[in-house]
Amino acid sequence: MTTGRGAGKLAAMAEAAGEAGVRELVAGWLAAERPGDDGRGEEERAGPDQVGGGWAVPPAGAAVVLAAARRLAGGGPGRPGARTALPDGLRMIAEALVVDEHPSAATWTATDRTEAVEWVALLLHRFGEDGVTMLTAELLKGAAREAR
Repeated sequence: MTTGRGAGKLAAMAEAAGEAGVRELVAGWLAAERPGDDGRGEEERAGPDQVGGGWAVPPAGAAVVLAAARRLAGGGPGRPGARTALPDGLRMIAEALVVDEHPSAATWTATDRTEAVEWVALLLHRFGEDGVTMLTAELLKGAAREAR
């Protein structure tokens, strides 16, 4: 992961590629990250949370993901929780790489999905890829607490 300095580059690349280009790039990354054919089944290679690709977080309602993203975004540089003018490229990256990859995203409302994209884009803007790492850790901790 980066130290948060790459958000501007990510946004510029996404702007240049456009939405279709970002989605194609993401598909290529996901395909490249899938384990090779080593004789084991997909479940053995990837683990139960990663079958079929996607973001390896437990299923969660939009309210849980939004609350975690808001809380984390409030701890970044700038005014706590303030949404700054974000490059559209970061929104595309947030949507394609994070929100669309959440295992429960298909059950969220359009409004929840749009809000999640905004908060994840803000995390990317403030922390770079580390923002997604922080969000993933927060969601995994929450699921572990609920499981107890």
